[in-house]
Amino acid sequence: MAIDRIMAERGRIVLALGVLALAALALAVVTPVPADRAALVLRFGQPVRVIEDAGLAWRWPVAERVVWLDRRLMTVSLENTRVTTGDAQPLVLDTYATWRVTDPVRFYQALGNPDHAGDALRTMLASVLRQQVGAGTMASVAALQRGQGTRAIRDAFDRELAAYGAHVTDFGVSRLALPDGAPLDAVYARMSATADIAGQDIAAQGHRNARLIRADAEARAVEIYAASFVKDPEFYDFYRAMQSYDATFAQKASRTTIVLSPDNAYLKQFHGR
Repeated sequence: MAIDRIMAERGRIVLALGVLALAALALAVVTPVPADRAALVLRFGQPVRVIEDAGLAWRWPVAERVVWLDRRLMTVSLENTRVTTGDAQPLVLDTYATWRVTDPVRFYQALGNPDHAGDALRTMLASVLRQQVGAGTMASVAALQRGQGTRAIRDAFDRELAAYGAHVTDFGVSRLALPDGAPLDAVYARMSATADIAGQDIAAQGHRNARLIRADAEARAVEIYAASFVKDPEFYDFYRAMQSYDATFAQKASRTTIVLSPDNAYLKQFHGR
């Protein structure tokens, strides 16, 4: 009986060890994939497949391992980035961009795990910022903080990341200042004063041009009238009479009464003379 008990005890131990071994093997072979992540399976360090559907996925133990890539939106930010506008105005910007992985294999091969790709992304964003800001003026860059013109930078950064298997969804500027940290009020005031002076110069030039054009038109009209009078004095007399009639009788809401005899010389054109 003692031997039977010993054998039974050993059997239970062997069974328990077998269950533990099967459980360990299952954990090594089966990988649960959450809904917010993609599983990139590497076989001896090389990508072989991507698992994006939530659930359980199979992999070969030892030979294969899983790298997790976040499928949610992620953010990369830059602080105190020094840039220079196209009109030679130095500025300091704090910016951010939201992005997500679209091609896990390409992204991993180019940049590695997204959790460790921040430095590379910030370097690319800084390069895009300097290119885009360098192509604009102080006025256009100042509008970035109000959300105007940010799409061009977002699209440029998106084109840069597309080659690495990622997509940029948003870009924004959280701070814009002068290099010494001073606000942009002085710059805005200078820009406003310059714009006012330029507007006054343009208005003055416009008035001068208008006077010249008006004087030229009046002189040309006198020449035309004189030429028409010489060519056809009767038509010129008729035309002048029509203008006078229009000015005298065609006034709306006028209560002025004009009394003339039918044979008055002023009315000769009404008689065909």
